Amino acid sequence: MSDSQRLIPWLTLVLLTVVGVAGAAIGIQQAPSNAGLTVAVDNTLKAPNYTSLLQATAPQPQTQLLVWQAPDKLSGYVDTQGKRFYVRVVGSEEYQSSVVATSTGPGNLTFTKGALSQPASAYDPVQGYLPYAKRATHVTQNGDQYSFVITQDGQTAHFVFTVTGQYVSHVQLTAASTRVDLTISDVGTSPSVTLPSKVTTAAPSTSTGGTAG
Repeated sequence: MSDSQRLIPWLTLVLLTVVGVAGAAIGIQQAPSNAGLTVAVDNTLKAPNYTSLLQATAPQPQTQLLVWQAPDKLSGYVDTQGKRFYVRVVGSEEYQSSVVATSTGPGNLTFTKGALSQPASAYDPVQGYLPYAKRATHVTQNGDQYSFVITQDGQTAHFVFTVTGQYVSHVQLTAASTRVDLTISDVGTSPSVTLPSKVTTAAPSTSTGGTAG
């Protein structure tokens, strides 16, 4: 993705770094109808697919609507500053549209094909946020909500996870002036990620003379 059009990872929003999921287990009594937090996190991350809606306030307001299909497919769009671009990720390749108005659908757009510089999972906010629950050492439960604080590299983030049934359905994060709301839905029933119907290959690089993609 180009610097101006790329998916803005959750990393740039909260100024925190994922460092793995090892940590103290969260032993919290679960409600009869819902899984406990740790189980719900595992169930969600292991699901074959799900849909995520991320709404963030910084570094600039942004909305991402994405479908994740394990193990390495992603499809959706990013809205920011009144504009939108669509993206598909399949394995090590990405397909990205030009920037269009938010009212424009993807049907007639041509997607440019290129190579990813990092795994497809790095663009999935669900896999970015949910592992933090396994790093928490003190969790407060209030009904179906679980709250905890993570401090890392001088940055403090306040998390609230909501569990619905066997899965995490919502994550709210606040850090300094940033607020992120992540809604997870259609777990196991999200639509399949397919390749765009119109594809072109990225132009040759002027610096290397090679072709991306």
